[in-house]
Amino acid sequence: MSEDLFKEKKSKLGTILIGAALGVAVTLLSLLIFAAVIYFLGLDRAYSAPFATLALAFGSFTAAYSVSKRIGHKGYLTGTLVGLVSFGLVTVISLTVNKSGLTLNTLFHFIIIVLASAIGGISGVNRGKSKKFI
Repeated sequence: MSEDLFKEKKSKLGTILIGAALGVAVTLLSLLIFAAVIYFLGLDRAYSAPFATLALAFGSFTAAYSVSKRIGHKGYLTGTLVGLVSFGLVTVISLTVNKSGLTLNTLFHFIIIVLASAIGGISGVNRGKSKKFI
C-alpha cells in the first residue's frame, strides 16, 4: 500500500517537473521570438515589458496545460496553482533585482498570468475528452 502511494507521489512530482520545464522552455522561446520581432522591426524598448508578460503567460499556459492533461482532473485548480507559482517566482526575482516594489502594473501581470494558467489547466483536462454527438 505505501509503495503505491510513494509511486503515485513520485509520478505527480515528475509530472509537475516536466510541466515546469516545458513552461520555462516555452517562455524562453517566446522571449527569443519577441526579442527578434523588436529588433528586426525596430520597435521601441517600451514594447519589451508587455512582450515579456505575454511570454510568461504563454509559458504558464503551456505548463498548466501539460500538467492538467497528465493529471486528468481539476484543471481549474491545477492551472490556478501553476499561475500562482509562476507569478510568485517572477515577482520575488523581480523584487530582488529591482527594488521598486509592487505597483498597479503588478496586479495586471497577476491577472494575466493566473488567467492564462487557469485557461491552460481547463483546456488540458478537457482536451482529451472530445465528445462526438454525431
